[in-house]
Amino acid sequence: MHMCAGELLFRFSALGAEKRVGRFRARGPSESPGFPLLLFLPSLQVKENLVSCKMLLHCKRDELRKLWIEGIEHKHVLNLLDEIETIKQVPQKLQQYTGSKHYLIATDMLVSAVESLEGPLLQVEGLSDLRLELHSKKMNMHLVLIDELHRHLYIKSTSKVGQRNKEKGRISSHVKDASALPHLDVTNLSTPRKFDSSQFSTTGNPSGREVSLIEIKEDLDLDPEENSSVFMGILIKGLAKLRKIPETIKAIQDRLEQELKQIVKRSTTQVADGGYQRGENVVQENQPR
Repeated sequence: MHMCAGELLFRFSALGAEKRVGRFRARGPSESPGFPLLLFLPSLQVKENLVSCKMLLHCKRDELRKLWIEGIEHKHVLNLLDEIETIKQVPQKLQQYTGSKHYLIATDMLVSAVESLEGPLLQVEGLSDLRLELHSKKMNMHLVLIDELHRHLYIKSTSKVGQRNKEKGRISSHVKDASALPHLDVTNLSTPRKFDSSQFSTTGNPSGREVSLIEIKEDLDLDPEENSSVFMGILIKGLAKLRKIPETIKAIQDRLEQELKQIVKRSTTQVADGGYQRGENVVQENQPR
């Protein structure tokens, strides 16, 4: 029901007049002489005016509710546009973080972007190419993390041991009387079952305490590979976010024999080179002057 403002104002005036008439009747005509008799309206008309006013107010409430819903929809659209702009920058940032080997931040960003593209933004046709690109990067990210994990697990750790052995060799080469050193028979030594955790502690974890994956965080201001143990924890946490732990375990099992053979080969080469260098030093020291 639609009604002009003048008619609505008239009905409100009529309603007020009826109330005044009621007060007049309560007091009696003698108390208010000269009250205009034209303002006496039938009670039925007043009720109709009340119903009309309620209908108009109800229509106005529906209009306000419609405007409120439209405001919520516009806010949702703006949030989606901001999310789209953020996702469009993911490939560039992903390349930046993987280049600096901050894999945990890269993995979080990639997983979040793919979830948005396959969820609220699934019906956005303009993002189909970006969706395929990021989905492909997500499928290949775990391969990069597994390679980094193998590199630190088999190469980085053994190279540190070899470096320590070289430093010990340099110290022993400064001993002039090498023949005075006692002969050590290592043929009957048993393989140790336990290792002292302190010798494997890193600068970031000097106490040798086991670090939970939940406690591991990535700092953009630090070299991610400075602490090998923490870096491997970051890789495992990234693989867990990608839900690729079963594939990681299988890859480690498949490459275990090959990697161990490579460790033996590198260790043999290092021992041979170190023995040759020590022999050269002994020969030079024993030459007549």
